[in-house]
Amino acid sequence: MIERLKLEEGWSTFLLVCALVCTAAAVLVAAELMEGLELLMLIGLFGVFTGLILAKSSFSNNTAHIFALVYGFALIAFLIGRTLPGDMEWRERILDLFTRQFLWLNKAFSGGTSRDGLIFLLQTAGIFWLLGYTAAWYTFRRLHVWRVVLPTGLVLLSSVYYYYGPKPLAVFVAAYVLVALVYIARTHLVVQEREWRAGAVRYERGDLRRGFMRASFLIAVLALLVAWSTPVLGANARVGDALYEANQPWRKLQDNWTRLFSSLRSYGTGTNDPYLDTLVLGGPRSVGSELIMDIYVNQRLPYIYWQALALDTYDGQGGWSASELESVVHIPDEGVLNTPFESGRQVITQTVRNYLNNSSTLYGAPAIIGSDRQMLVDFRYDEGGNMLVNGVRSRYVLRAGDRYNVQSMVSVADENSLRAASADYPAWIEEIYLQMPETITPETVDLAVEITAPYDNAYDKASAVQRYLRENISYDDQIDAPPEGVEPVHYTLFVSKRAYCTYYASAMTMMLRSQGIPARIVNGYAQGEFVEDANVYRVRANNAHTWVEVYFPQYGWIQFEPTASIPVVARPESADAGDGSDPNTVSAVSDLDREALLGEEELNPAEDPTDLLQDLPRNEGADEAALSAQARLLWLVRGGVGLLVLALAGAALLLAGRYNRRVEASVEGSYSRLESWSNWLGVTLRPVETPYERADRLAVAVPAGKTPIRNLTQYYVLSRFSPGRGADQQIDPAAEWRALRPVFLRESIRRRLQRFSRSSTRK
Repeated sequence: MIERLKLEEGWSTFLLVCALVCTAAAVLVAAELMEGLELLMLIGLFGVFTGLILAKSSFSNNTAHIFALVYGFALIAFLIGRTLPGDMEWRERILDLFTRQFLWLNKAFSGGTSRDGLIFLLQTAGIFWLLGYTAAWYTFRRLHVWRVVLPTGLVLLSSVYYYYGPKPLAVFVAAYVLVALVYIARTHLVVQEREWRAGAVRYERGDLRRGFMRASFLIAVLALLVAWSTPVLGANARVGDALYEANQPWRKLQDNWTRLFSSLRSYGTGTNDPYLDTLVLGGPRSVGSELIMDIYVNQRLPYIYWQALALDTYDGQGGWSASELESVVHIPDEGVLNTPFESGRQVITQTVRNYLNNSSTLYGAPAIIGSDRQMLVDFRYDEGGNMLVNGVRSRYVLRAGDRYNVQSMVSVADENSLRAASADYPAWIEEIYLQMPETITPETVDLAVEITAPYDNAYDKASAVQRYLRENISYDDQIDAPPEGVEPVHYTLFVSKRAYCTYYASAMTMMLRSQGIPARIVNGYAQGEFVEDANVYRVRANNAHTWVEVYFPQYGWIQFEPTASIPVVARPESADAGDGSDPNTVSAVSDLDREALLGEEELNPAEDPTDLLQDLPRNEGADEAALSAQARLLWLVRGGVGLLVLALAGAALLLAGRYNRRVEASVEGSYSRLESWSNWLGVTLRPVETPYERADRLAVAVPAGKTPIRNLTQYYVLSRFSPGRGADQQIDPAAEWRALRPVFLRESIRRRLQRFSRSSTRK
């Protein structure tokens, strides 16, 4: 019975395969994208066990794979079917799973949006069954190490890379790398053991495996620490364009991901670009408090936003995107962007200090018209050839700590001016910003009619819809995604009556469009905390926001705030209401002289905006102190890691020295080391040769080591074949190695240099 339980590759190999699969599954469980992901670990382990059984069976490859698919389908259907309502028959549950998958595929190919969270669990379960099964198959049937390590590693890395939540999932990457390195070393030993058994080589299996595993683990830890302490690759201007182009397929993949799995929990981010080219009305969201940027201005502004990207097309299933845009490089020497001239605007210059690593979005108050950075501008042309800008990005990657200036044309139009604005919209406005999907319900349109009926102008109608949403829809950022088949705006207005910013903005935009008022949603950040003494807006991840912009001829896009948790945009009743003395108000300006105003609001060039933070009160400057403390801590950690690496290197050398002495004190170990050195020296020893024939071949290759080579061989022959077995007591293999090791080292280096020289000459 015990013999049957023995595994040729060792049960430690089986446990390492299980650890690889479980580590990848643990990342998704820790990310808490949805409930029920704990099943993935169980399914992966069942896959590994099934793969082991089938790999050791006498079934052909194809037969084993068919059995694996059947087992996997049955297990996944059983485990996930149990999550469906208990009053359903099992046949109904299986049919329901097939129906959900069919509907999801239909939406995937038709561009629809799916809010069925169970589909993610179903498909991910299938992936982990395949990962577990193939990992066992390519370990115990046909050894292919990289077919085990790479697929599971890619799943883990993609989960960690696109996770923007607060949990330190990088720890799982470190654990996976450590286990993978030990697994690779263990499977290498398996291959060597097979060769030794084929050559009838005697060895102590237990001691050898334990020693090899300890050494492998130590080397893996050392390699991991060295890699972890390596400085992060900084942003590079030349690489920036290439990175952006290379990332386009990934951005499209992310867009499709959010469209097809919109019910998953979303997170605000502290790194990379938080905003994609699309937005999906999904499930609960979580944001941290990481510092995103500091924005320095000349004076406090009316309630302001920091724009990232405007979206104009709603698909009726909870998905927003930007209609087809052009992209062009704009350099500072070309001046400001050629945007349409609009009244009631004032130019302000903002200095932005970025705290995101590897970011590309340039943030600024709407609407951005220029920057001291080379910009990639996403836009379309209007009928007059002016640029209609949806968003701007830096041409080159931004690093944490980078600073840039942005010029914006900020609206200071008063309420009376907006009420008197014309309703004669340009053709390009009506074509794009009045479109509505057929899924918008009559109830939604009727509600919009009821709210706006008392008013005769677009401004008052927009204000009325804004007021209704703020007063009747409760703010809640932990709501579930709307049920499948229910239009999200209708669900928000009439069913849940709870929402966060993306739902508020979507509802207001659709209601206004139904009344012939052009509107769109905009992603970015709310204004953040204003620090009076430094004239700086401090923006954090939890200020991430989506708002509404309404188009008014002559005045352009005007911001509205339907989200109940955010203050409304305060505007003066008339142009005479603001005298310019109030730091919270900027006087309205009409018929601006565009060129004359540029640069008027710039900061004093003699002032470094960063220095303004030095005089902040202690409690308001805590973040700067925290950043400095983090920098010091980082250096301490790096120093500690460096010392630890040196200590481990010293320990490794010490252990290697002890191991060498133990091996070289043994006659059989010394002779085995001769065979190892022959490979380094490029000397091929044949299995049919006697020990003395092998010694002669080595002596010819390394004449300077002739005497110790023959002595070690003679010691081995006497020890191995002498009837008395007493030769070990009169010999000293270690002394022979002290003479032979320098000779072998010199000869191996000389041969490699010769080989390199010959290859260089041929080239």
